[in-house]
Amino acid sequence: MDSTAPGESVGPDAPSSRRATFLFNVQSTLYLLLIFALPSAAVFALVTSAMVGPLGLATAAFAPLIYALTFVIVAGLLSLPHQKGIVAGKFPRKITHPVYRNRRLYGLCWTALYYCKPIYYLCVTVPALKALTFRLFGYRGSMEFTVYADTWIRDLPLLHFYPGVYLGNRATLGSNQCFGRDHILVDHITLEDGAVLGHLGMISPGVHIGKAAEIGVGAAVGLRATIGAGAAVGPCSGIGHGVKVGNRAEIGAMSYIGNKSSIGDRFVIPAGTVVARGTKAISSSSSRTVSAVGT
Repeated sequence: MDSTAPGESVGPDAPSSRRATFLFNVQSTLYLLLIFALPSAAVFALVTSAMVGPLGLATAAFAPLIYALTFVIVAGLLSLPHQKGIVAGKFPRKITHPVYRNRRLYGLCWTALYYCKPIYYLCVTVPALKALTFRLFGYRGSMEFTVYADTWIRDLPLLHFYPGVYLGNRATLGSNQCFGRDHILVDHITLEDGAVLGHLGMISPGVHIGKAAEIGVGAAVGLRATIGAGAAVGPCSGIGHGVKVGNRAEIGAMSYIGNKSSIGDRFVIPAGTVVARGTKAISSSSSRTVSAVGT
């Protein structure tokens, strides 16, 4: 049985791989110590310097906010030199690869914050703290979007949200996808003005969702699919890789659109429909509704 962990090498490159892994482990441990220890030290210093009187009480009352702010700043600053690794492409999952190494260290900084839910909840609730958090971690789009503490996001430099975007609870924006133990695919994700990703919805790398389009509850959108402006993908539906859904098209609940298919503008796909791979449902004057295929 092969017991080699992802990112490790065997053969002539094994010594350099082990050295890179050791250095990565040291660096990541140091980062975690800084992320969690410095906020504690900051709060301790402030509280002990004002132990008595009104100032002491005020400092104690704001201690959680001071801790949260310091936590965000430390994690965000540590992520800055590694944002150069947050780029689109397909990369080997090897710690010796510069892009993957920077991804791992950026991800460590981000997930340290994301999984510290009381702090991250403040980050997505308090507007000023939200702006500080997202900008520090490399996001450059509009800040006029809704996101929740249990919405999965990462790779912030690759996320593009226009004003009015809504990201539902427990939705997943999968800007990266692993392929076996060898490679990882990374790509941009774009949601235009007023687009909605519903509760438990999932979108993959390279997805582009048009203005006022809606991805329903529990629906999944595959790699590099495009959802047109005003289109609606029904609950629990699956949109395959490379699919193009036209403007104002409707995909009924629990339907599946096969890979590389095209659904024309204003087309209606009834609930429970299975559309075969590569289908071209273009606009026609006779019918804009595709009959159900399969069961």
